Amino acid sequence: MTDTEVALRAAINLLRDSVETGNMPSGERLTEESQALHERAAEQLERLLAQL
Repeated sequence: MTDTEVALRAAINLLRDSVETGNMPSGERLTEESQALHERAAEQLERLLAQL
């Protein structure tokens, strides 16, 4: 696995965890809009990862 793949997987996991818990890693609560944005970002990173 390349460094780029590792970085993308880590970012995807962080975004997905935030969506699932409804919180940022710092503990700050996400709004519904923020959760949707995080989900869209994770999906986009998944697409980019699949292209590698």
